Amino acid sequence: MQLFSYHLIRAPLTSVATRLLFTAKLRRTPGLRHAECLLPMRMGHAVTRPGRYRWNTLAMFAFWDDETHLDQFLESPPYAIFRRPSWHIRMRFYRRWGSYAGLESATEHEAEPEGRVVAVTLARLRLTETFRFARWGKPVEALVRDHPQLIHGAVAFRPLGTFSTFTVWESERAMLGMVRGAGEVGKEHRNAMVERARRPFHYEFTTMRFVPLSEHGEWPDRPRLTPGD
Repeated sequence: MQLFSYHLIRAPLTSVATRLLFTAKLRRTPGLRHAECLLPMRMGHAVTRPGRYRWNTLAMFAFWDDETHLDQFLESPPYAIFRRPSWHIRMRFYRRWGSYAGLESATEHEAEPEGRVVAVTLARLRLTETFRFARWGKPVEALVRDHPQLIHGAVAFRPLGTFSTFTVWESERAMLGMVRGAGEVGKEHRNAMVERARRPFHYEFTTMRFVPLSEHGEWPDRPRLTPGD
């Protein structure tokens, strides 16, 4: 069965920067259909604040043929950075909106999640829309960060122009409540969606939803995310 994973790896800045820019060996990894290496950021912080950026951490979002290939990758990774202290979550994909190159072959699974759900967005930004995107995106980040039913939220990027969010919610209902909102609740998100429809920020964009399956490793200052933990 197809599998997705989201990884956080502690490493020196030079190692993180190298993997953000050079990932050719990942494309030759058996069973790895697609991977995005990204620099994590603190959600809701101003883009000009140095404290927004987690310079010593690499995030990777990955799409696998199956769990066996992920296990083989972890046992014998193509780059030394993936042997460093890390954490990852394994997920089953069940719903998507939009499209993104490299993820088209992901198969949606019937699901009516009753517990926690994970949402991942990926976008390739039109560079001419950078400042406009930051203006409309900051209040949405704050809305998500402060939502009472958000378990964990993070944003990440890769130069130049790739952005992602990773959020874990108490339930699908809670996540959809934030997205759709009513009155003042969710106003920032609705306004940003209207603005995006008026003139797109991105030339490629997708939102994907997942059921969390299992969590591996430890990460400081973050609660356990998988069911029952």
